[in-house]
Amino acid sequence: MPIDSKTLSAKKAAPGKLYDTFFVSEYGKLEALRAGRYNTQFSILLLTIDGIDAQIHDDEASDFIKKTSNKILEAIRPCDVAGMADDRQVAIILPETDYFGSLIAIRKLTKSLSTALTYENPPKKVIMSQATFPNDGRGYGALISTASKRMADKKESLWEKNEFRTKLFWEIIGDITGSTYKGFENSSFDLGGGQSLSESFIDQINELIIREITLAPHKRGIAFFAAKKLSTLPAINTLGHIGTLSTKVFLIGQSEDSLREIKNATPIFLDDPRLRETFFTLYLTEDSGYSLICRENWGATFSCFHSSDAYLVDGLINKFQLEYSLQEQL
Repeated sequence: MPIDSKTLSAKKAAPGKLYDTFFVSEYGKLEALRAGRYNTQFSILLLTIDGIDAQIHDDEASDFIKKTSNKILEAIRPCDVAGMADDRQVAIILPETDYFGSLIAIRKLTKSLSTALTYENPPKKVIMSQATFPNDGRGYGALISTASKRMADKKESLWEKNEFRTKLFWEIIGDITGSTYKGFENSSFDLGGGQSLSESFIDQINELIIREITLAPHKRGIAFFAAKKLSTLPAINTLGHIGTLSTKVFLIGQSEDSLREIKNATPIFLDDPRLRETFFTLYLTEDSGYSLICRENWGATFSCFHSSDAYLVDGLINKFQLEYSLQEQL
């Protein structure tokens, strides 16, 4: 039976200017039907504020949400719909928005809300997750379920557990390379003189990633390569001999690097001495993330870290773009 749009419109503003749970749920179901019919994508963001122990409808928590709701509405588009997913979380429906578009929306919301959260006592922080139709679910309920699972995963990521969101890019790099991680998702290792892995291992990893990019030219992604000598990386040359790539590739080098312009890649030359001793690779796609970070020590040895934590990769990319005043894009 068709849903009466006037009935839905009457459900707005609980609390503040956010729609209530019923409206958001029904609108999400309609958006899923529309996207399925027209073969388009849309995304759902799930927003929770750590530091609120009570339900959002309780007086103290409700007052806080009312203060932040304007910030949420300022950051989203007129076509987006924001409301309560449940008693503790806000859901935002983003029509015509793919995975990377949802990450950009998360960045805008985080920036908009940061001022409202800074002066709270005790301090509060926003954590957001996303899900995209149809890859993550073909109905509103399935998308909310996926976003909820990702919310739990994100809270357990290094990015949140180590409070990296409050630190600068090179502070995070220092923390990561100065610590020891042992595990499947995050791992530390040494390479170079006297180690089982040689320095060429860095190039081998980068070549594998470039090969993956070129073998799936229609797959969207973003990759940053900051290597010791990008001009000597053989796989880089293959980028210039294929058609257009959907993955955005950025080559981070120093001003004296002889790297020439290459099709399908954007060289970025930075005059920063830290790039002479620390090399990193950041690669993010719709379904995975990978980071490799190596800091050179005395005696041609390297302290390295690699991770498949996509939340860490996304956060590092965002920090790097912001702190070097690079065009923010995904």
